[in-house]
Amino acid sequence: SIMTGMKRRVPTREWHTAFRGLSQSYAASPVLGMSVLEMDADPAKAKARIIELARKTVEEDRAEVIVLGCAGLAGYAEDIERELGVIVLDPSSVALKVAEALVDLGLHHSKAGRFSYPPVKEIK
Repeated sequence: SIMTGMKRRVPTREWHTAFRGLSQSYAASPVLGMSVLEMDADPAKAKARIIELARKTVEEDRAEVIVLGCAGLAGYAEDIERELGVIVLDPSSVALKVAEALVDLGLHHSKAGRFSYPPVKEIK
C-alpha cells in the first residue's frame, strides 16, 4: 500500500503503480486526510492516524509493505514497522541511501549520449 495525505493524490499513486507494471502487487492507497501542515502541527495525531490506516490496509487489503507516499510522512517508518510487523518504506530515507551509494561507488550518468554536455557556443 502507498499511503498519501490527500485523496487527490490517489490517482497518481495508481498511475505510477500501473506504469511500472506493479498493479498486481498494489493493495491500496490509504488516505490520511491531513495536509503536511496539519501533520507537522500535531505529530502525535498524524502518527496515530498513520498507524490506524496502516493496520487497516494490512488487515483488509492484505498489504505486506507500506510505502509512505509523502515527504510529510517521513520519520514514522520505524514506529509503524515495530507496531505492525510489516515492512515500511520511507522514500525520503531510501532516496538518500541510493544517492549515498551512487556517490560511494563513484557512479554518475553517462556523458556519451542523451546526457552529453551541450556543445560550447562561440560568441562572436
